Amino acid sequence: MKNMFLLITALCLLTLSLTGISTVAEAQSPEGQVIYSYEGNITEKEIIPVDLLSILGAPGYFFAEAVKFKAPKANWKINAVQLYGWDGFNGSEETIPSERIISLEIRDKDLDLLYKFADSQLPYSNYARNATTMYPLTLNIPQVSVSDEFYVCFYDRGAIAVGSERLNETSKNSFIYIEGGEQLLPAALPTGENASIPLNWLMKISGS
Repeated sequence: MKNMFLLITALCLLTLSLTGISTVAEAQSPEGQVIYSYEGNITEKEIIPVDLLSILGAPGYFFAEAVKFKAPKANWKINAVQLYGWDGFNGSEETIPSERIISLEIRDKDLDLLYKFADSQLPYSNYARNATTMYPLTLNIPQVSVSDEFYVCFYDRGAIAVGSERLNETSKNSFIYIEGGEQLLPAALPTGENASIPLNWLMKISGS
């Protein structure tokens, strides 16, 4: 519990104002618009897999990788969320993952819940696709309407390590969300007491 307290304290010291506008690249596709949590070509990035359960222990069940986006227009309808994930499968029988439950939430700019999804990670996992490296994990969403800023929160629960990129300064758009507490902490990977590496969660949202 002491280490958990030190980690939360360190993250809280890094908390920034949440009034910044999301840095989002937009693109057109046949299905509609796509918005990104990152800039540049993802194939050129050094992707760091992170699962909060491994970092935080049991409290990690209630923490989510969260990204703030800005809807391209009012009443924009989300139809899919894609992130880069890793379930530990390397092609061997010993690494076939056990069934666990992942969860995803869509929240408005005030962190009020708009949509919640929960399922076994197996249908979406690397193992299901025989992929032995970080792999795009896509969750279809039933046309959730958003306006202005909104948050996508993914609870990995130790089943999926979420892909992230290392930053030189704390992100204004990537956070760790505490379920039930409606609290956002900066996304960071702790490296020691009062030390951490700022991260940006790699997510892509499609909608129309």
